[in-house]
Amino acid sequence: MDRKILIIDDEPNNLEIIEGFLKLGEMPLHSLIKANNGQDGFDALVQNKHSIDLILLDRMMPIMSGIDVLKKINEDPELKKIPVIMQTASNEREHLLEGFKLGVYHYLIKPYSPTILNSIVKSAIEFYTKQRELTAEVHNTKTLFKFVDEAVFKIRNLEDANLMSVSLARLFPNPDRVVLGISEMLVNAIEHGNLMILYQEKTQLNINSQWQDEIEKRLKLPENSQKYVTISYLKNDKEIVLNIKDQGQGFEYNKYLEFDPMRSTDNHGRGIAFANNLSFDRVEYLGCGNEVRCIVKN
Repeated sequence: MDRKILIIDDEPNNLEIIEGFLKLGEMPLHSLIKANNGQDGFDALVQNKHSIDLILLDRMMPIMSGIDVLKKINEDPELKKIPVIMQTASNEREHLLEGFKLGVYHYLIKPYSPTILNSIVKSAIEFYTKQRELTAEVHNTKTLFKFVDEAVFKIRNLEDANLMSVSLARLFPNPDRVVLGISEMLVNAIEHGNLMILYQEKTQLNINSQWQDEIEKRLKLPENSQKYVTISYLKNDKEIVLNIKDQGQGFEYNKYLEFDPMRSTDNHGRGIAFANNLSFDRVEYLGCGNEVRCIVKN
């Protein structure tokens, strides 16, 4: 299927600039759908919802504003899964928070460079692609642990994390809801915990498309050869608890539990907030932050 990016902006010049910037990016080829007002954009979204990977949305538009488009998107469970990058000239905290509450994945503060645009677009598309793939795997995988009440697992790399995410999700009442949250938590434990890839390091690795290569490189280092992420699963009558512990030094987890406007233009940094707000009923970090409990009411 031809994958698409939907651009909604009332300024013809902006549409041309965005198209030109995207052509400079090193990403999978996507065709573009362009709309010059919110209503036409929403109509195009409904007609092409199964092939659109990303929405680039201007905040201020006639007929239907970007915020109004977001509100209509949120009325449809299928549409609200598609990542939205909102363009705005305002970096006021209240405006940014309003968008985050309505599901904005990233912000682009005008003016921005081709590098920033392509880095954020690439990150958003990869996130959505991963979500679709994990959900499909959940539906196609038969769980081997249907009657499990308690179990312990150990993983080491990204392949392990993907496989474990799908298997563990099948142990929850709503696998589609938790699968991406589990994946984000496991990947975070591997990359930031065990392998000590710092926040700013990942930002640059994403820009250079070197993140996965760096993961593989660090996994081969002698000091990381015996590092694992330990996962324990416990189910009782009231709740299901997934405990994830890495062998790192921990981190300042409090600032990552919610979507933060200060990081609105970063090309990553939303996984923990996504898990906390959308995948689980509660997320609790323990101690220095190298252990986390992800809880779903049973």
